[in-house]
Amino acid sequence: TFVFVHGGGGSRAMFRPHARELAARYGHRGILVDLPGHGSLRDVELNLDTCWEELKSVLEDCDIIVWDQATDGKDGVNKENKKEKIVYVGGSLGAYIGFYLLQEFKDTLSSAILIDCGQNCGPGRSLKASLGLRLLSYVGKHYSNKKLAKMMLDVTKKSPADKWLIESVFGAGWFFDAARDQVELLGSIAPAQHIPELDFPILFMNGSKDHRDSEQLWLDLCNNTNSDLKVFDGGDHFFTHDSRFVEEMLKNMHDFVTVDLHW
Repeated sequence: TFVFVHGGGGSRAMFRPHARELAARYGHRGILVDLPGHGSLRDVELNLDTCWEELKSVLEDCDIIVWDQATDGKDGVNKENKKEKIVYVGGSLGAYIGFYLLQEFKDTLSSAILIDCGQNCGPGRSLKASLGLRLLSYVGKHYSNKKLAKMMLDVTKKSPADKWLIESVFGAGWFFDAARDQVELLGSIAPAQHIPELDFPILFMNGSKDHRDSEQLWLDLCNNTNSDLKVFDGGDHFFTHDSRFVEEMLKNMHDFVTVDLHW
């Protein structure tokens, strides 16, 4: 089972075509999650706690975990006799938040696929990354959701991405009301602290033209030697919707989870 978590400003529709194709070709189950502040959860505050609550709720609703009501906080109990592999798939913001969620749900998940998260945006980030976050914070504070959506539309049009855009991007709507919260999360998450706590394999996937100053570090920090890094030559931040790479991407995802790595 793939649990898909989308990028900033998007919604669960972002990975809907990928989930559909993986189901049709390989029989994999797909679960699509809206992040707080996005899609069906547009009015929910975006922070790590609400992200944790939403993922927990989705996993419970899908009968993947049960939570021990006698415990406090985030101490949960996995459902007994679980027979399926649960793979977290995060794209961009969903990948960065994923570093935190993977540790929180490490006893439930069997592996993870993290996309578009090759740059360190958290503690110890580069000057370039810091300037990028400042810019995002400024536009998030001063621009309306409509104006931000238009900016993103213009950026997407300049990208070679050409696959499923109407269904999963343009037609699904943009959600930038939580833009400032997104920046705060990106700046606070420290992948280098979370990755060493994980024993299951992680597949990192990035476009070669995206920001990637830490992708090798993330891979080197993985405990599981079956972790891997795939860079799509010529791809940008939207390579997941680029027809040049979609077929290979889907096959990589299938091959990664069908090998008996950690179960």
